[in-house]
Amino acid sequence: MASPRHSQFNLVILDTCLNNPFSASATVSALKLPANTVVAYATAPGGFAADGTQHGVYTNEWLHALHDAPTDSLATLLQRVAIRVGSATGGEQTPWIASSLPHESNYADAVEPPTHSVGDNSVVDLHSRGILPKDSSEQYEITFWNSIKDSNYPGDYEAYLKAYPNGRFATLAHARIDRLRAASAASAPTSAAAPSTAPIAAPQAVKPATPAATPAQDHPRPAPTPTAAPAPPAAPPAVAVAQKPAVHPPSAGESRDCATCPIMIPVPAGAFAMGSNTDDPSEKPVHHVTIGAPFAIGKFPVTVDQWNACVAANACQKLTPENNPNKAAPARDLSWDDAQQYVKWLSKITGKPYRVPTEAEWEYADRGGTATKYWWGDQMRKGNANCKDCGDPWHKEGPEAAGSFAPNPLGLYDMNGGVWEWTADCWHNSYQGAPVDGHVWDSPGCDMRVIRGGSWREGGDYMLSATRFKYSSGVRQSQDGLRVVKDLK
Repeated sequence: MASPRHSQFNLVILDTCLNNPFSASATVSALKLPANTVVAYATAPGGFAADGTQHGVYTNEWLHALHDAPTDSLATLLQRVAIRVGSATGGEQTPWIASSLPHESNYADAVEPPTHSVGDNSVVDLHSRGILPKDSSEQYEITFWNSIKDSNYPGDYEAYLKAYPNGRFATLAHARIDRLRAASAASAPTSAAAPSTAPIAAPQAVKPATPAATPAQDHPRPAPTPTAAPAPPAAPPAVAVAQKPAVHPPSAGESRDCATCPIMIPVPAGAFAMGSNTDDPSEKPVHHVTIGAPFAIGKFPVTVDQWNACVAANACQKLTPENNPNKAAPARDLSWDDAQQYVKWLSKITGKPYRVPTEAEWEYADRGGTATKYWWGDQMRKGNANCKDCGDPWHKEGPEAAGSFAPNPLGLYDMNGGVWEWTADCWHNSYQGAPVDGHVWDSPGCDMRVIRGGSWREGGDYMLSATRFKYSSGVRQSQDGLRVVKDLK
């Protein structure tokens, strides 16, 4: 495009429904177009491009315009498409144009209103979590990238590369790892006696918002050709929360089987409607589940201090100090296999049957008897979950101390936000054929396990009680932690 061509110009039409995966510094305003070039965007900078049932709304209107009047001038076509897109989206989406033509046309001139029905491509959602279904490998990769793209830890990018060695963000991931390691080396002590600063171990890995491993993972985000991003700081600042472990003695009706064991809250048997009728096919169909026996579940996610007790007993692997500086915060950077080690140790030292919850038990406990989108209602409200743009306290470096937000109706803290929590179930793309008794839904040789609850890196859309994702059981990622359950005899 940069090569001059006599009496010709370049036209680029871009339609996307996904957010910009790069940093805010990569602005369109800084774009330098080649001569005689027009770039037609589906929406203005910072806006959303609506998806339709067959195409993006912008693409659909271009198809109609080219079919109805293929010989019209470019200016007329651009005007017509813009007006029709505005009509189809109720004025919420405004196409945008960047041009380097020497004599730009007035694209704002009025043209006739749309003459065709857009019912064949009705708007699905202007502000959905993405045009790709969450159970598609592309969306999992995109969501995964989205969850780590601002991370200052090489291990997060190594996790992404382990899950998607040839992924769309692989080049950018390698570049960020190189920058972080170079910055770490530059800030390392120069004294020969001083210990060298080691990068995060390769096996620390993956997630989401979230997925990783050999098959397609979970959390990520869209992106064109990766561009170099500014080098993150060499060492992330410490999370601005108390470093001293919080003391949470059991209250009436609660139990704790040892001094360093999680506090457990009893959950009665009962029934609930599991899943949702949102745009996520993995949450469908909504189905009636009966929990036939009571169980106890952790009042909080397992904390760093509690995990370290297992490490001290040589039963669990050490946590990465970069990701777990606050002993009162949820332990993270844990794989499903790590979680199994922890519950095995708990069961051994207490003589009680500890395990991770089934997916149905997790959602049953999270809802706490409610049937709304969130356990606190149908609208996102700040101050109920440790998530991005969900209210204070919040620090980008990591989750807050356990118990920093309000509990749900059962008295459970941090079920949503903080860290994603592992469940026992194998991942299935929908609830077709799911157990209706709350038991684990497993498969022979299963590698992909279900994670629930969202983390501090996700926004409010991920805090819904029905939100679910998958992750490779053997891969660690900095947003993944756990909560335990105990069978009550």
